[in-house]
Amino acid sequence: MISFTKNHKFKNFFTKLSYFGIDENLPYLELRRYRLINVIVFSVTFFLIFFTILNFIIGNQILAIFDLSLVFLVSIPSLILQYKKFYNFNKVFIVLAFIVGVAFVTFFKYDINRQSEYLLLAASIMPIFLFDSWRKNIMFILFPITFFSIVFYFNFLEYDKILLAPNHIILAICFLMIFVLSSHFKQNMLHFYNSLEESNATKDKLFRIISHDIRNPFNSLLGFSEMQMKFLRNQEYEKLEKTNQVINSSSKQIYELTQTLLDWSLTQTSSFKVKPEMLNINELVEQVIKFCSIPAREKDIEIISNFGEPLYIDIDNVMTQIAVRNILVNAIKFSYRNSVIKVYVERFNDFVNINIVDKGIGMSEQKQKEIFSKEVISSEYGTESERGTGLGLVISKELIEKQKGKISVESIEGKGSNFTICLPLA
Repeated sequence: MISFTKNHKFKNFFTKLSYFGIDENLPYLELRRYRLINVIVFSVTFFLIFFTILNFIIGNQILAIFDLSLVFLVSIPSLILQYKKFYNFNKVFIVLAFIVGVAFVTFFKYDINRQSEYLLLAASIMPIFLFDSWRKNIMFILFPITFFSIVFYFNFLEYDKILLAPNHIILAICFLMIFVLSSHFKQNMLHFYNSLEESNATKDKLFRIISHDIRNPFNSLLGFSEMQMKFLRNQEYEKLEKTNQVINSSSKQIYELTQTLLDWSLTQTSSFKVKPEMLNINELVEQVIKFCSIPAREKDIEIISNFGEPLYIDIDNVMTQIAVRNILVNAIKFSYRNSVIKVYVERFNDFVNINIVDKGIGMSEQKQKEIFSKEVISSEYGTESERGTGLGLVISKELIEKQKGKISVESIEGKGSNFTICLPLA
């Protein structure tokens, strides 16, 4: 128990050191970079103090003084920069200070065995994680340039000419391997982080919408159900019928919101994979139309279908049905009462197109660019104040793209929309 407590205290101490001078509200990636600077500075400071003592003991006073000077010339200024929140300048300062420090020691022969330049090989990983894009490349290339400048300089002093030895090629390959492997690891890390950020942002938007939109229909359910009990006691059946309509409408809203949430949560699980099977696309679309016929009838909307000859394609039944259903429900939501929605399936070269055409409110060009984006999720009212999450079309896009298909829309504001789901035959 005592040992665990001590370890826990040490861990907390080092964690606090890594956060020295850092605003913890910074974006996650920037926070990691600046913590890495602190880890580097405190680690190097420890070794500088250690080697200062060691060099004094073995009689190498010049190198001991140099090590101690680095503490005052590099470590302390870096901590001051961090404390003053000059983070970006501090990154450049630390990398250049490391290169200059190693070069100074080796060129002036303060290193007894003159092998300090090999520290550049190990430390070349620093700029890869501290910088991005061209800055990363420039800062990294300084390490092999400095390393081989030192190697060839002493090579020339010894042999009066520069000799290219096999070990030089091996060292060059080592630098290259560090760059490629570290860059690949960083890229994977960034991809994972960006995916996580995108997923979390989508969840936050979704739950904000759900928490806002689901409250109203639930309030209606609770309020009108209480009224119904009162009307039943007083035998006011006419009022009972009106409240029943409100309860029915509220229940449908809650169902649609819940269905969308379930569809979305399903797509976010890693286990949700495409399970293709040979299906008649016409029959699949017909099933979706039957499912959506009830909300269509409530708005006196006629769904006209045109399928033609049977078309069999290798698709995921659940994914495709969810995608088509979301688009058809969306068309009903934004169509006017007593209007017509056309659904037709056709073969186009090596693809099958499912077209859902309505004569509803349509949308602007800007809206057409945004409706499939996770970044711009907005909940809008339909032609009769129907409310959705704004996530249905995003889900449809994900499900179709998982099957190597595409989804697109053509729309004119005030005249309607034409959604097309394009799925490959093979």
